[in-house]
Parts: sequence; C-alpha cells; structure tokens
Amino acid sequence: MSIIIYGEKERSFQELLSAAKIIKEKIGDAIYAVVIGHNISDLAEKVASLDIDGVYLFDDEQFRAFNPEIYFRALKMIIDETNANIVMLESNYKTKILGGLLASTLNLGLIVDIVEISFEDGKILTKRPVYAGKALSTQIIEGNKAVMTLKPGIFSPTEFGGKKANIIKKSIDVADVKMSLIEFTPKVVVGEIPLEDAEVVIGAGRGVKKKEDLEMIKELAKTLEGAWGVTRPLAADYGWAPEWIGISGVSIKPKLYIAIGISGQPQHTSGIRGSKIIVAINKDPDAPIFKFADYGIIGDLYQILPELVKRLKEIKGEK
Repeated sequence: MSIIIYGEKERSFQELLSAAKIIKEKIGDAIYAVVIGHNISDLAEKVASLDIDGVYLFDDEQFRAFNPEIYFRALKMIIDETNANIVMLESNYKTKILGGLLASTLNLGLIVDIVEISFEDGKILTKRPVYAGKALSTQIIEGNKAVMTLKPGIFSPTEFGGKKANIIKKSIDVADVKMSLIEFTPKVVVGEIPLEDAEVVIGAGRGVKKKEDLEMIKELAKTLEGAWGVTRPLAADYGWAPEWIGISGVSIKPKLYIAIGISGQPQHTSGIRGSKIIVAINKDPDAPIFKFADYGIIGDLYQILPELVKRLKEIKGEK
C-alpha cells in the first residue's frame, strides 16, 4: 500500500509527511509526494530532502493558477502509477474540490479537515471538527482506502535533511480540458505574515470593542515581528477579518501566542493547542482561556496594551 501526499508549501509537506508516517507504521509501504505548480523546482528539491520515497514534479505554465480539472488529472496519474490507497492533501478550498473529484472517480471515501489519526483493530480512525469546532467527530476508514484532507498547523512537521529522494518530472496533455481559467484573485492575507507561518501570533477577541481598536493589536504584532488574527465572532459575525484563529478556521503552532480579550471557547483553544507559550490578557479572572495559558494578565486590555507596546519598543530601542 502506498500513500500520496500533496501540498502547496514546504510546511504543508512537512506536516503531511508526519501524518502519513502514522499510517505507514501500521499498514503502509511507501510515501510519495506530488509537487504541482509553475517554477517550483526549488520546492521539489526541498521536499526531496524529507524522509520520503519519491517526488513527482509537475512544473509547467499550465499549473500557474489552480484549475481543478488539470490538477485532478496530475494527481490521478500518480495515484494510478503508484497504486496508492491513501491520498493525503493539505486542507483548503482547492484540495477539498480535488478531494471530491478523486474520491468520486476512484470510488473512495473522503474525510476533510482531519486533526487526529490513530488505529483501532487494524482500522484507521480519524477525528475532525464539527458544529463550528465545538465537537470532534470520530470516523473509521473501512478497508484502509481513502482520500483525506488534513488541517494545517495540527501535525508536527517532519524536519528536512533526510536521504535525498529521486525527483521524477511528469507532464499531462491538456488539449481536451473543458475547464478554463477566467480570473485569478490571490488569497487575502490578514497581516504581512500568514498566521500558520508566524512564530509570534497576536489574537483578538470580543474584548476588543471596535474594529478601529484592532490597530492596537496590529501594532503589537508589528513590534514583535509577528502576525495578528481574530476569533470566529470577529471574522464571521462582525466581518473584521477574512479568516479566524480556531479549529474551524486557521490552526496555529507559534512559539508565542498572545490572546487578547478572548474568553477561550473550545472552538478557539482547539486551534491554538500547538502553541509553545500562551499568554492571556482578559479582565475576567474566570475566563476559560486562563486554564490554557502559561501566563495570564487580569486587567483591561485598553490599559495594558499601550503600556506593553511602549515597553517593548523601549527594549528594542524604538520610538
């Protein structure tokens, strides 16, 4: 049984490989990575330095922007060649489209947004968030064949530096492709650094009273050279940001996470559990977030943040 992994960034492949190894230890044979895009030979070289059995590279102008039909054909080609039983994809809107196409074509089950993989009686068990992240659903894969999408920021990344795998260059014929790209709009990133890549993240919750007050959050993030984000209510209900931090949004694993005005509901805390150090600032001493925090400050964020930013700038020698 072979396993195929497909992601878009170095970090994606590192996390996918860690998850794939869980399966390989029990029932797997080989793990192959598929790298698709334009001018991405450097990414393929990097992925090849992971502890992996081979890398299939599709590097062509036709892969510059995402076209579900073309990307599907590329992945299916490698699945057929390697006789893969398990296909693991980074979870995002594009891979969920691909996952649906692959599962229906190959007659496989599809499980999305996986946050945990284990085994019971020789069968693969997965867990995924449901009800806006308020609960986890356990699903069993019958026959150990499936297409999976894994939430980013959950599985610990495999380190680079393993035995160099072979890179096999591939191409596909797109003459009869029925779907064409009309317009491409890049993803809007909340700050200068994507949340999932940041080593320092500042999170804002409903303790922040007005959208304009997010400037304090942004200033603190800039001072610490980190990223900033918000909780689900501020993004989904108020529309203050295009995405949110949490198990139903973006899961993060920074070295430092500062939760400001965040109560600490399960939907949010499940998405930050990989953080190395959590600091909570909240005026409610009974806020659940303090149970997850390594350090806590009980007080008014409107009094604490200006002083905190001021002191940090003094330490850094900034004005």
